[in-house]
Amino acid sequence: MLVAGVFVLMTFIAFEIFAVTTALPVVARDLGAERWYSLAFAAAVTTGLVGMTLGGTWADRHGPLRPLLFGGAAFLTGLALCVAAPGMGVFVVGRLLQGIGGGIDSVVLYVVIARFVHEDVRPRMFGLLTAAWLLPSVAGPLVSGLLVQAVHWRMVFALVLAGSAVSLLCLVGVVRHAGPGHGGGSVLDRRVVWSIVGAAALLGLHLSGQQPGTWSALGTVVSVALVLVTAARLLPRGTLTARAGIPRLVVLRALLGGAAVADVYVPLYLQDELGYAPALSGLVIAVGALGWALGAWLQGRTRSRPHRPDLLWRAAALVLCGPVGAALMVAGLVPVVAAAGAFVLMGVGMGMAVPQISSTVLVLSPEELRGRNSSALQVSESVLTSTLIAVTGAVLAAAHLGGYLAVYALTGAVGALALTVALTLRPVRGTADGGG
Repeated sequence: MLVAGVFVLMTFIAFEIFAVTTALPVVARDLGAERWYSLAFAAAVTTGLVGMTLGGTWADRHGPLRPLLFGGAAFLTGLALCVAAPGMGVFVVGRLLQGIGGGIDSVVLYVVIARFVHEDVRPRMFGLLTAAWLLPSVAGPLVSGLLVQAVHWRMVFALVLAGSAVSLLCLVGVVRHAGPGHGGGSVLDRRVVWSIVGAAALLGLHLSGQQPGTWSALGTVVSVALVLVTAARLLPRGTLTARAGIPRLVVLRALLGGAAVADVYVPLYLQDELGYAPALSGLVIAVGALGWALGAWLQGRTRSRPHRPDLLWRAAALVLCGPVGAALMVAGLVPVVAAAGAFVLMGVGMGMAVPQISSTVLVLSPEELRGRNSSALQVSESVLTSTLIAVTGAVLAAAHLGGYLAVYALTGAVGALALTVALTLRPVRGTADGGG
């Protein structure tokens, strides 16, 4: 029951994340709210920042049952709102709740594994979790496109709602026997409060991009300032200046994730500008996910030290292929199939880089900071990704077709910056201060 519950719940959380990429252009058109496309997409990513931070603290202090129930209820409620949404406002609220609930439960599942799975079997369990992400990354966009075409976009969210509800029942039946956490007190510690501030700032940034003139500029300035302050509080010291060691690796992870934002608008462009069916546009995203799987496999096959700067700068160069290929497609210089090939290369680069960065951070971190520094990698990527989606969404709303070129120019610049940072990395010697 535990294995089935963990695997199925993580699969449906991942499926929703990947499937929405294909379904969202149709959702936006059907609800008559194309200008809110970026906010609807990024809403779950934004509040996921709060969920991931809250879930770990809550499970450590009070055990996994209560956060699992709360996170599951939020996730299911958000899905139900998306299924029934009469307009984009309700749909976005549903996406916000999905982010909180999915963020909490994705972290709590790791605590559940630590509590209930013997140490000798954990590597196989984590391998199962990898499969739970891999399958939806490949099949999610395509299955979502087929459901949208054959039935309705609401069926995508209804499917996730049903599967997640069953898996949560399986998990609760096991986890209710878990003991209490390691300490009491409020779960709203300083990091959780700052994550809430950060999520509010990111939402403010998205909303500011939809406002006219002065209000847009003022809201953007205030939101960006709050995002920077939040990042400084949640990330290791020296991250904003890319200090050598763990802070530079955290920056690299964020920049690579930012460059990968290039694929967010591909289904929208293919469906709205080129007239592609949802399933076919989803196929373009799915082949990129295959590249990610290939990159992770290749990285896993290398028998070498944990930190390979040469591998990381090569991976960053591959990631840069994504936005460059998309820009060339929009400019009419290459066909769609060539852009799909570029996204495969981007996926290979991400699949190579992310495990390398994660393993190196663990090598550099003191034992008492491993969880915190590992969390910093995800938080940095979430913050920059959501910020870029807000900015590119505002650009696209203002300039429409010409905005696609600007979007890919911006994500390409982020990718080039990631390559520059990767080229400054040096081999690791010994253990460094984790910061934080």
